[in-house]
Amino acid sequence: MDGSAVETGRQIGARVLDTAPPEAVGAPERLAPLRKPPGFVPAVQRWSFLLPEGETAMRVAFFGAQAGSAAALDAHPMRDWIRIHLTGHASGPTCFDHSRNRLADGQMEHVVCAYWVSEARFTAWSADTAAEGWWHRPERLVGPFGAWREVLRVPRDHQESIYWKDYPAGLMTSPDVAIFPTPYCGYYGAMRDRLPAAAIDALDAPDSAELVTRQERVGYGEHWSVRPPHNLALIRSASTWGRMDAEQRADFDLKLRVPLKTGMDYLAENPLPSGCASLRWQETTDPEGAPRPEAHAHAYFLSLRHMERWAEDHATHAAIFRAAIQRYRHYGPANQLRTWHEVYILPGDGQRFEYLNCDPQTGLLRWFEAKRLA
Repeated sequence: MDGSAVETGRQIGARVLDTAPPEAVGAPERLAPLRKPPGFVPAVQRWSFLLPEGETAMRVAFFGAQAGSAAALDAHPMRDWIRIHLTGHASGPTCFDHSRNRLADGQMEHVVCAYWVSEARFTAWSADTAAEGWWHRPERLVGPFGAWREVLRVPRDHQESIYWKDYPAGLMTSPDVAIFPTPYCGYYGAMRDRLPAAAIDALDAPDSAELVTRQERVGYGEHWSVRPPHNLALIRSASTWGRMDAEQRADFDLKLRVPLKTGMDYLAENPLPSGCASLRWQETTDPEGAPRPEAHAHAYFLSLRHMERWAEDHATHAAIFRAAIQRYRHYGPANQLRTWHEVYILPGDGQRFEYLNCDPQTGLLRWFEAKRLA
């Protein structure tokens, strides 16, 4: 394939900058030293996004429809809400994508990830009483359908991203942002170096943050609002096989898929030792749920340090890293694998995690302080 947007139907919307802006380099006087080795040059230059000038924060929102099967999702009442009140709204998100995943008990989810890079635009959208009212109707808590929303407020300096310039993904599909060649990529520790706030803030979780199962939450027939701890960390990390020829696809399936699945299974099944509160392994789809050749992890960790501990110290991630490096060395510039990720560090205030008639294992429903709304 030619590297356009054929695989996902997405288009590159971002403005392209030649150099990294000063804010991406971090504060001149750092409390935390850079982890980039002196003179290091990455094998492949990667790219990050820049919010519009004057915007101090962005919104990243996830809206989930839950049902017993893929067929049942097609009849979910959220389908109309998404079409009318989200993707078709005059003040709706600047860009969005769709995915599906399966919970451990077999429930299926259709998830829309929506981005607003303008706080004013998001405020106008969230003031729509019809869009908001849908979430409070009594029928949301009865029947076979669950619904949830995780609406995040991310300060400008609490995000980092890494993309391939030739593969449109995530927020780089928005015409309201720019992308730039990040000076921090290709080495262990680059993730923290790319976070501007990390220059002067450890971004750690409070001592009180812990994963304790709340047995009183049934989930089904209930509406809960969960309050996550300060500095909860989210990562969306994706890979695509859509542009691979038969030989490279076979190599990907044989050598990289297994360690990738093993790593995701470890995080999903071991929240306490890993600090991973929630792991969704999602397949990218079109709006109707038809699969596209991309999958990604959507994971919440207690903190950036918990995420780093798995990425740098655990055998399951080391296996993924070794397989990826071997692939890059084998194929060199001819490598057809494309990956991307976005990381957001969430202040304790301004976040909204709500679960209506959902499986109790959904998202953050079983953890942290919460208030029952219905």
